[in-house]
Amino acid sequence: MAYSIRCMSCHKKTPWDPSKGYPKECAECGFDFGPDREDDDVVMPFVRSSGISKAHDQVFRQIETASEQRVQQAAEMTGMPTADLSHLKITDLRPTMIPGSIAAPPLPAHLQNVGRFQGMGNEWAGAVKSGPEPNAGARTMLRMQRITGRG
Repeated sequence: MAYSIRCMSCHKKTPWDPSKGYPKECAECGFDFGPDREDDDVVMPFVRSSGISKAHDQVFRQIETASEQRVQQAAEMTGMPTADLSHLKITDLRPTMIPGSIAAPPLPAHLQNVGRFQGMGNEWAGAVKSGPEPNAGARTMLRMQRITGRG
């Protein structure tokens, strides 16, 4: 089976026989096809292996762009200068070059435990029907509906 390699310089094909090894230069223009590397050289591949991570990066870039637009809209609505509203802009999303990394910055220390007790609702829900004021929230809601005429 015949193979050929297209030259990056003149864009012409150079014949290639895999049994004889990789050609050193283009047969047409003499362009060097690359440096001779040792077998133990470490070659760094391009990290982005799929369009999925590129799509995720684009979403985060769109989030940053949209936040800039919201600052402009807020400035127009309030009449304030955009410099005073710069805290609304998202600027600290990190690039996700490593698979599995997250573009969102880590939470500040005082918010690290937010949501940690999410799964404890079942244990706390039992106290709703007992205690000094059982079902107080439901009774209050019904009273408010009667008072406002919405119930």
